[in-house]
Amino acid sequence: MKLKYIHKSAMLLAGMLSISAIPFSAHSAKTLLDPLVERHNEVIIQGDDLLSVKNIIGSVGGIITHELSLINGLAVNVSDNELATLKLYEDVITIIKNEAVFSASALDNCKVYGSHVVEMSANKIRWNIYNAKDQKVNFNKMTFNWPPGLGNIRTLKINGLPVFVSVIADQNGELVLNATDIPATAFLEAYEDATVELAFTNNGTDSYMHNDFSMAVGFAENCDRKLAEGYETQSIDGDSNTYYVNVIGADALHKMGITGKNVTVAVVDSGLWGAHKALNRNTSNQSRIKAAYDAINGTEVSPHKMTDENIHGTHVTSIIANSDRAVEYGQMTSHYQGVAPDANLVVVKAIHPDGHSTYADAIRGLQYIADNHKALNIRVVNMSFGAQPRSSYWQDPLNQAVMALWAKDIVVVTSVGNTGPSAMTVGVPANVPYVISVGGISDKNTLDTSDDEMLSFSSQGPTHDAFIKPDLVAPGGHMFSLGNSTMQTAIKFPQYLMAKDRYMMSGTSQSSGVVTGIVALMLQNNPNLSADDVKCRLLGSTTMAQSPDGALAYSPFYQGAGRVNAKNAVESTAKGCANNGMDVAADLSGEQHYMGAARQDADGNYYIQDYDFEVWEEGFAWREGFAWREGFAWREAQLNQENFAINE
Repeated sequence: MKLKYIHKSAMLLAGMLSISAIPFSAHSAKTLLDPLVERHNEVIIQGDDLLSVKNIIGSVGGIITHELSLINGLAVNVSDNELATLKLYEDVITIIKNEAVFSASALDNCKVYGSHVVEMSANKIRWNIYNAKDQKVNFNKMTFNWPPGLGNIRTLKINGLPVFVSVIADQNGELVLNATDIPATAFLEAYEDATVELAFTNNGTDSYMHNDFSMAVGFAENCDRKLAEGYETQSIDGDSNTYYVNVIGADALHKMGITGKNVTVAVVDSGLWGAHKALNRNTSNQSRIKAAYDAINGTEVSPHKMTDENIHGTHVTSIIANSDRAVEYGQMTSHYQGVAPDANLVVVKAIHPDGHSTYADAIRGLQYIADNHKALNIRVVNMSFGAQPRSSYWQDPLNQAVMALWAKDIVVVTSVGNTGPSAMTVGVPANVPYVISVGGISDKNTLDTSDDEMLSFSSQGPTHDAFIKPDLVAPGGHMFSLGNSTMQTAIKFPQYLMAKDRYMMSGTSQSSGVVTGIVALMLQNNPNLSADDVKCRLLGSTTMAQSPDGALAYSPFYQGAGRVNAKNAVESTAKGCANNGMDVAADLSGEQHYMGAARQDADGNYYIQDYDFEVWEEGFAWREGFAWREGFAWREAQLNQENFAINE
């Protein structure tokens, strides 16, 4: 059933005639008072066409900050009175708040971070943690394990203040403190560092290894962190530690000459360390940054002068395209540190130094890509950021911009988000059914893939429109990539800076970068692939994680179609198996919208209509698109527009 949309042209004309009838003196007074008006409402206004929207703004008042023809919209700052007047025209225009957008790494629900390394001395071990929240967090649980040969914990201190003191010798290598055991003085103020120090009754801590200890802390604010296991090659000086290239099979493709050559990748993020040779030059030492655009200020930038004050954009782009050779166990290899080291780059800075952006800035970045994709041969876009869904996917203006890129046959790869593991935590724009949404896998700090598991915070589907997300998963834990000590994230978390230009991060942002690199390899191998066929081949070449008994280790709403494999994706010949039953052009025009195959049973469990998932075959694909039936409750308490609590 097609949704019926009222054509607005006649109504818009009538509205414009009534506005034009305002006496000239009122217009003059409004103009004179403009400098005194407080325009603190930032909104995006859409209509049937951009000119009509401009005419309304010109008559009602407001300051236009962004022209967004990709979505027939304008970003505008308006006063309370102007906003109230604009709402009188909601039969011909759509008004939404210019919402905040965050890099996926900034969306971690916990925002308390622990160092990946510990400091050991004769009878003490110290672990540094940092509270990145803008509010105090209170310790309410602590768990420690250590080699019994060290005796017992004599004291536990946080920033030098005692939390636990013991003279009883019955700990047996384990100590668990619950909320009632922890003094009220054990807390971290906003943006505060802390050192957790354990002192043991026996000497000899420095003779043990990082992996011999485990530490976990929990907070009353529904958040916890644990000490990461020691990375087995982390201490090898000079190693690149970019083993995700090997894990996905891209190293074998590099040896075959498949390196992303002649494919342009656009990365919409916090910018780029454009002066770094491994980013501005390909493996043949040729310049490869084709353009750089600052979407925050709306200006083009000299490619090699593009900067990244945050680190996120540099880190993700380096995963995609670092052109340096990989070094393993001190030896130079024949493959590279980036997944697609010869890909050309278009850098779009839309994320501010603190990791946030706005709908308007992000869409302006996508507008630049849409306007220049043919001239720059942009075939794939990486978007490792997101926002909370506030409507169905097709009503969201950022999603509409993303869908418009897909309609131009540009492959869009997004991170699914770091707000899991609860169900229905997939954000915008990962909830767009057409695009490739990527979840994250942790390596558990080892090179052995058999112990890999899902990142605990990787967001889960289904989406609010019943689609299965993520589409697939890729490495995203403990990812070594480029960054330096002057960038804000490295200043806040210096413990993750492993060398002068090497930084370690974890998240679905990094997983998205891995998949974007694979897409570039696929398009070099076959430039004629459509966006839908790229998605088809990626999903059809994955492997589902299974338990020893053959059942799924994770739900499809957590791992999607499974773990990505670059070599299988490049060699695949599959076609016509992605975005079935859906028409993105009809979706954009409002002629038809879609719902996914997810359903919820009476007990609240999610399942997929018409499929039994106890047994999976590699490359299994499910039916994706059903025509949206207005009023169809795909689950109990269906979220409609009112349930999303849209802010205007």
